[in-house]
Amino acid sequence: MPARNPCRQNIGYYQQGFTLIEGIIAIVIMAIAMVTLTSFLFPQAEQSAVPHYQARAAAIGQGVLNEVLSRKFDEASDPFNDSVIRCGEEGYVCSAPDSLGADAGEVNSGLLNVGAADDVDDFIGCWGSVAQCNDSSLPHRGALQDLVTVSAAGQSDYRNIYLEISVRYENNAFNGAATTVSSQKRIDVLVRTSRYGEYPFTAFRSNY
Repeated sequence: MPARNPCRQNIGYYQQGFTLIEGIIAIVIMAIAMVTLTSFLFPQAEQSAVPHYQARAAAIGQGVLNEVLSRKFDEASDPFNDSVIRCGEEGYVCSAPDSLGADAGEVNSGLLNVGAADDVDDFIGCWGSVAQCNDSSLPHRGALQDLVTVSAAGQSDYRNIYLEISVRYENNAFNGAATTVSSQKRIDVLVRTSRYGEYPFTAFRSNY
């Protein structure tokens, strides 16, 4: 029987592994794959949450506008709860443009009592957590759940969402802010969803 050549066995053993060049090529390929995932796939996965927040923002914006528009035009409107007298008539003066906002008895410790709010400009302010409203130019008026009724289980859907409500008199031609009392107020609701975008909603309440 011929003797085995130990050198040939060693050569066969080393040929089963990776060479240095092959290892370097594998590392380069993995690096390219990670760059591709980081640059394209991972951002797309995050963007997949955008439609969810868009749908939530639309529902919240519509719900909040319905809540605000259910109130009367001005604090001085409808003094006898009979929907006969408008502010500006019978000596009932409409609120001045620089005095819009919640009225006495409607705010407790800076928070609006939504049940006591009786006109559209009572809702002016930031609605969300205190931390969310710290960067807002509007005063904190309450939690978002105070405006949009949700179950305890559903409150997590609003964790990253807050909104700002601003109200102003609008020119009769609907072409900008009025500097004096006019026949309509513009209500702007800006729903903020942190890094998933901001969604504005606008409605008008006429003096009737």
